[in-house]
Amino acid sequence: MILTPSSGPVGFPTSRDGTGLRAPSAVRYAGTAGARTDAALPDLDGADALVGRTIAPGEVLRWFVHPALDAQRTWGATFVAVDLVLEDGARLSEIGPRDQYGTLATALGLGEGRILYADQWNDVQVPLDALAGRTIADVQLVLDAPADPDTYLEGQAEEELHGWIDGPYLEVPPADPPLEDPVAWVDTRRGTHSSREFSRGNTLPLTALPNGFAKFTPATDARTRRWIYEYHRTAGEDARPRLQGLALSHQPSPWMGDRHQLMLMPLRGEEPDASPSARALAFDHAEETARPDLYAVRTESGIAMRLAPTDHGALVEIDLPAGPDPAHLLIEGVDEHSRFDAAGAVFDGRVQGWIDSSPAEGYARAEGATRMFVLAEVEPAPVRVGRARGDSSGAVLTLPAGTTRVRLRLVTSLIGQEQAGRTFARELAGRSLEEIRAAAHGAWERRLRVIDATGATPAQRRTLYGNLYRLNLYPSSHWEDAGTGGRTEPVHASPVLPLRGRATDTRTNAQVVAGRIAVDHGFWDTYRTAWPAYALLYPEIAAALADGFVQQHREGGWIARWSSPGYADCMTGTSSDVAFADLAVKGVPLPDPVGAYEAGLRNATVAPTSVGVGRKGGATAVFRGFVPSDVGVGESVSWSLEACVNDAALAAQAALLAERAEADGDVHRAARLREESHYLEARARSYALLWDPETEFFRGRRRDGTFSLPDEEFDPLDWGGDYTETNAWTFAFHVPHDPEGLAALQGGRHMLRGRLEQYLHTPEEADRPGTYDHVLHEMVEARGVRLGQLGFSNQPAHHIPFLFHHVGAPEEASRLVREIQRRLFVGEQIGQGYPGDEDNGEMSAWWLLTALGLYPLQLATGRYHLVAPLFAQASVRPLGGEPFVVSASRPGGVPPHDEDTCITAMTVRGRPHAQSWIDHADLRGRLHVDLGTEPGDWGEVPPSPTGPGERPMPLRDLFATDPANPLLDDDASTELTLSTSSAVLELPELGEAAQARFLTLTSGAETGGDPIAWRLEGSADGVTWEVLDARSAQSFRWRRQTRPFEISSPRRCTRHRLVITTSQGPLRLAQLELLA
Repeated sequence: MILTPSSGPVGFPTSRDGTGLRAPSAVRYAGTAGARTDAALPDLDGADALVGRTIAPGEVLRWFVHPALDAQRTWGATFVAVDLVLEDGARLSEIGPRDQYGTLATALGLGEGRILYADQWNDVQVPLDALAGRTIADVQLVLDAPADPDTYLEGQAEEELHGWIDGPYLEVPPADPPLEDPVAWVDTRRGTHSSREFSRGNTLPLTALPNGFAKFTPATDARTRRWIYEYHRTAGEDARPRLQGLALSHQPSPWMGDRHQLMLMPLRGEEPDASPSARALAFDHAEETARPDLYAVRTESGIAMRLAPTDHGALVEIDLPAGPDPAHLLIEGVDEHSRFDAAGAVFDGRVQGWIDSSPAEGYARAEGATRMFVLAEVEPAPVRVGRARGDSSGAVLTLPAGTTRVRLRLVTSLIGQEQAGRTFARELAGRSLEEIRAAAHGAWERRLRVIDATGATPAQRRTLYGNLYRLNLYPSSHWEDAGTGGRTEPVHASPVLPLRGRATDTRTNAQVVAGRIAVDHGFWDTYRTAWPAYALLYPEIAAALADGFVQQHREGGWIARWSSPGYADCMTGTSSDVAFADLAVKGVPLPDPVGAYEAGLRNATVAPTSVGVGRKGGATAVFRGFVPSDVGVGESVSWSLEACVNDAALAAQAALLAERAEADGDVHRAARLREESHYLEARARSYALLWDPETEFFRGRRRDGTFSLPDEEFDPLDWGGDYTETNAWTFAFHVPHDPEGLAALQGGRHMLRGRLEQYLHTPEEADRPGTYDHVLHEMVEARGVRLGQLGFSNQPAHHIPFLFHHVGAPEEASRLVREIQRRLFVGEQIGQGYPGDEDNGEMSAWWLLTALGLYPLQLATGRYHLVAPLFAQASVRPLGGEPFVVSASRPGGVPPHDEDTCITAMTVRGRPHAQSWIDHADLRGRLHVDLGTEPGDWGEVPPSPTGPGERPMPLRDLFATDPANPLLDDDASTELTLSTSSAVLELPELGEAAQARFLTLTSGAETGGDPIAWRLEGSADGVTWEVLDARSAQSFRWRRQTRPFEISSPRRCTRHRLVITTSQGPLRLAQLELLA
């Protein structure tokens, strides 16, 4: 092995080029596989030499390693570790050292543990208490990559393995926070050591209230709407990051971008240069406090900044070192779409202004964003006001001579300056920073105390509370309190209604509506785990947040697929359907359960009115059972399978509402809900229509039923095309609502298990972008996970481990989950912590749920699939729910080991529990599991809509598609129009008699022509007609809505006719189906 002093890695996705992680330089190592090699590690410039030092109690050996991924994908460079040689020749590696995650911290141990990521920095910390008092004689780097001839192509067995080392450092880490203060365990920078090329969370270090209106972040790039704070990549040559401002942010994701950004920054000098690069101040991450309730930093220039949040604003304090240079405060927008009036600040310290962030200003995914108004008060009042960029988009406030502390109180409003004044008086006036921080701390403490994990390691505790923080950041509030005199009056500037007129300097042109509304959420990302975690841990809060989105439906007619804040055209599926149906089934007290259901029903049965709402391709998919790949809608398999997931959940929600309607005596509504439930439940089996038994994958189909790609062009490893952010392999398992039906398509449970194992052993090489024009970050992240095709770094794979329950192998799910927990949620102390995008709490919620041993695979059933819990005991105290305890031990009460991942027995409140699932209603009292290293006979297979040995049978239309007939062309955008309000519609004769289950009718594009009363008649001979179903007093709530009618007297017939006796006016009908 060759060790070479180096400037550091260059050309990698998340790190700054040419430095170490902490030091300005690094040591490059290079060697080959096949033999253990070691070499003395040279000291880094500026680092304390370790040779000759005596190890003190409490000290930790810490190093940062950046292995490079070799061309053959062996990850051989990760088989590396620092080793200490002691004065008597003994070695650290001989005592079985463990890192902060429990991984054996030898070169072979770290490599086999697969805990080090390639092509980025990794943090390794090894406690040295067992060596306290010993003296270090040598510091060596060990490379111990085993040779695997099968891995190499001919002639390439000697490929160089290389990487970089920063360190090692011998240090006493800061004391852990007190266990009784969960807020202090949160580091909001977790997830920020990311970039657009590789995500370890792609988060911002946001300081805010839970589900707050306004959020604040430090900015290392004050001119972007995306990666505003990067932990390392934007650092200087000294490896120190540069602060360019404290920012007001509303960013839900870097992929959606920010809106309404505002920057604050102190300046020094007679004529200060306010440009971001000139004003940037170097700082050390060790001088940051990044918590939910407080952001604080001390720069290397001696300036200290502290920020504490309120719901709509913040209080900022800046301490300036004494000196002759004048001090200033910069307030600016990130671009020219803002205005600030600070002329009066010299009298009263007040600044007011506004910021625009509409799509017209280049904010591509800020649909629904309207003008934000800002009101600030500076103390002491400035003596002079200037402009930052030569225009009024920013202000430079010159502070009185000798100022050493400046205090800024800032509040925001989407309604106007008058409302900003009310909020200022309520949230900020007369309050100190400590008072505001304490209030924020109390709000976060209430949210974070819902889980207490007995015996959790410090790393697990940081992850636990960090994940609870991320879950509770989103969705965001979008409403304000217009009340006075202590009275609450919720109002909001609607992001989903049309604008009226033009905004002024003091008042919005958005429609101001009474009530609370929620925003900043992508439901495709979050439905799997974030909303179930809210249902479990915060049922009352979940109800209010869900109603905030139902408010979008009440106002604008739809719930956004991606609310940022309005109707963004982004992602597949109307996943608020399943999210809110799951809440309803679990008994979450939704304020408007009917509205929540009807929002989903509209998604399921109405052709969308614009690209930002509803289910794309819905004008044809509702009749064909899938989104055809040739109707101008990409990712057709994903749209189709997500529709099945949502339909299954809506069916359960409709059944629940039917029971309530019946209990209330509303038999007509109960009947309607029941037939909608039956229809949606049957439609949820439409996934079978896309199954290709030859290739054994779900594949896109055209309108004529042929596959979108010829067999010879189809490659399941190709990304994109008919699949969202993945390939056919991952979507081969996208039937979480009906695993038994999926198994039947695969050929039975044993075949499904074989496919799952094949999936886990088929490598992701990140070299098949398919229809994407480049290698996506999701592809590289999936490769970095090293779980075959299971790209756990992204949401479509998050449910797949739990399909093992449905092949009788829940222990395999537990083993896989434990491996993911152990080695993918790491690096939290250097801004990592996640294996991919942490989207609005979803990745965090996956960890939280599985740490409790629960996973909600079949949403809207109330069931959780059970896996081995992470902690020996976790006490759960839901806000608004019933407390319960999850405990685990080896048989006989012995504490479990990390290797104990198989549930061998379970009791619920002392009673044996043989099922591999548990109902939501049973989560009370104590749940105890016995764990071991080998499975026993515990774990019955969970139920599915498709029974064992059955095949999923999707609905089919008895009539063939007829492009010449607008009633039978499978297209809601065409319609039959008549001049009369009554008609007899003769339907095509069938080749053989069949019995229909549903009649569906689709309303026209305009009101006034919907049928009101009719009867469906059938005949076996064309002479004798019988009434199969009759309806009266019917209505269609929406245009182009498909309504199902369950046939009351079904019979086998060859002829059918629909006799319409009454309509609203001249008949208009878009489609008719008879479904069997």
